[in-house]
Amino acid sequence: MEASSERPRIAAVVVTYNRCERLEGCIEALLHQERPLDEILVIDNASTDNSREMLKEKFEGKITNIRMEENLGGAYGFYEGIRLAYEKGHDWIWVMDDDVEPEPDALKALIDSPAFSDPSVGYLGSLVVSPQWVPQLWMYCRFSMTLGRRRVIRKKDLKAPLLDIEGGSFVGSLFRREAIETMGFPIKDFFIYWDDTEYTYRISTRYKTFLVPSSVIIHRNALGALPRRRLLGLWDISPGLPLEQAWRSYYLIRNGIYFRTRSGSPWFLPYILVASLARPLAVVIFLRNHKIKRCRVFWQATIDGIKGRLGKRMGP
Repeated sequence: MEASSERPRIAAVVVTYNRCERLEGCIEALLHQERPLDEILVIDNASTDNSREMLKEKFEGKITNIRMEENLGGAYGFYEGIRLAYEKGHDWIWVMDDDVEPEPDALKALIDSPAFSDPSVGYLGSLVVSPQWVPQLWMYCRFSMTLGRRRVIRKKDLKAPLLDIEGGSFVGSLFRREAIETMGFPIKDFFIYWDDTEYTYRISTRYKTFLVPSSVIIHRNALGALPRRRLLGLWDISPGLPLEQAWRSYYLIRNGIYFRTRSGSPWFLPYILVASLARPLAVVIFLRNHKIKRCRVFWQATIDGIKGRLGKRMGP
């Protein structure tokens, strides 16, 4: 597709599940962008709170609300949102979770970036910060030979207009239509976790990909503000999940193994397994309760990741 001299059509895709108040703040922020969006698509993963009523009461006629029949996970929501926005003919698609609020000039900063008009650029990422304005730099990475994530951006680097990255998150990534046409859509069967890493990496194998520090999005996720601790002098460990939430670890491990073994060299499989399991196993052994039950989840995740058994296999 040749570049058009007309004003590009840009859609935002927001995926939500049972976070009515956060979703309202996100949509309000999108509606007040200095550069107005051409469409806001909300993919509701069958929320059971008041999201449906809130969207109808406050935003009817202002957004496109797509309600899923069941919760198939954030990965399916982003797949569906990007697919719909692409089929509607938008030139760029700006994706995000429901717990973020872009600053009023966030989209304008992406458009004003020198990379926006470069057809060799596949996606641009907004800078995600906590409510205390602390940059969440762990979201951006480059990859090792075994596709391990390497954090490459430091706070002092944020003065640059563009920062070269290979992997990012679905919190504020702006995807070019031509990149989607070439590389396809995200993997919908991941359910949660790694869908953004896999997709941004896939695009980076063919296109240039950058973080734009002047485009800022506030991330209201409360977990980011919780205290962390060091384990064995190697890892920063966040507060643990209760046993009833251990299914989240299943997707984190399974999808990571699937991505790294499918996108990288099969010769690195033993190393990939060690790298994928060392940290979660150490955390369980030294810090968590119900160790045997949690290790069984890790074992199932490992087998399913190697064999490529995706889809929703555990969870709420």
